[in-house]
Amino acid sequence: MPDHDGGRAPRDTSESGPRDAPGRGTAAGVGLWCGWAMTSDLVPWLVAGGLAVVVVVLAIVLRRTQSRSRSALADAEVRLDHRTGTLEREHRERTAAAESDHARRLADADSAEQQARTEAEQARALARTGMRWEEASQRTILEACKAAGVDGALCTNVVFVPVAQGERTQDRSFAAQLDHVLVLESGHVLVIENKRWNGIVFDGRKPSAVHHAFRNLLDESSLTGSFAIQVRSRRVLDSADEVEHWWQVRVQAGGTAPTRQVRQQARRLQRFLVDEDGNGPQWVDSCVFYSGDAAAYVNAEDRSTSTTPTGRSATTAVVTNENELRGLVTDLARKHPVPNRSRTDAVVRRLAGQGAHTITIGTYRLPEA
Repeated sequence: MPDHDGGRAPRDTSESGPRDAPGRGTAAGVGLWCGWAMTSDLVPWLVAGGLAVVVVVLAIVLRRTQSRSRSALADAEVRLDHRTGTLEREHRERTAAAESDHARRLADADSAEQQARTEAEQARALARTGMRWEEASQRTILEACKAAGVDGALCTNVVFVPVAQGERTQDRSFAAQLDHVLVLESGHVLVIENKRWNGIVFDGRKPSAVHHAFRNLLDESSLTGSFAIQVRSRRVLDSADEVEHWWQVRVQAGGTAPTRQVRQQARRLQRFLVDEDGNGPQWVDSCVFYSGDAAAYVNAEDRSTSTTPTGRSATTAVVTNENELRGLVTDLARKHPVPNRSRTDAVVRRLAGQGAHTITIGTYRLPEA
């Protein structure tokens, strides 16, 4: 419908929405600008604050690391000092032990040298003493061996130190002395104990069994096992200084019997002759030789409770003259007919090295040194 209001054109109300209050757009822009400005100003401070925190944290971590490092270093130094002290102490202990062992070895060597000198002097003294008494029996044994036609060597006055446990101690030096040792060419060994007894001798036989007149010489009830009895005349002075003749009766029984003694000496010699490898005679025979001018009543052999390596009962021969001795040597040579020069040489060399007076028999010759 036409407008009749003075001909003015109608207002365009298409953009006539509500109008902003005066100045509202300008205030919002200013606020945004101020917010941005404030944010821009805080960034450096925020960055600086963050860096400060990082620096503080790093400083704390570094300080803790340094503290742990110093503690670890101190612990390492303590361990090192302890280890060094331990090594030094062990070194001192080892050095002291080595010096003590060296001193002990020197002392043992000096003691062994002194003992060897003492034993050598004892052997020489026994040899000097024994040879004066054994020359007559030595000649008789040599004649018996020559009559038996055997080869070998006769060693007189053999002195040695036993090697068995219990017979040698630090405080006691014991030297064994053998009157004669006969070494046959087979390497067989016979120990001969010489007894220069005079008067009347009973070995293994009771006096009453020889003659009833001897039954009152002594109480025979104690004569069991091995024994030897010597009855001899003694000249004594009575209260008026007049000479009287008395019968003296000497009894050696048990371990002191001559047959028991020579068996023990034979066992000692056998152990002495065996070397570290076990080479040497496995058995040594024994004999008692009554070489004096006594009227001897003896058993031809004395049996022992021990046995030989072949299982037979160990026996000790008892002889009273050259003929009986020759028979004994002949029997031994017949039982051991196979020559064994190396064993014979080893035994003779060992005995000669002990200072024994050695004489060869028959075709046998002393081994070279």
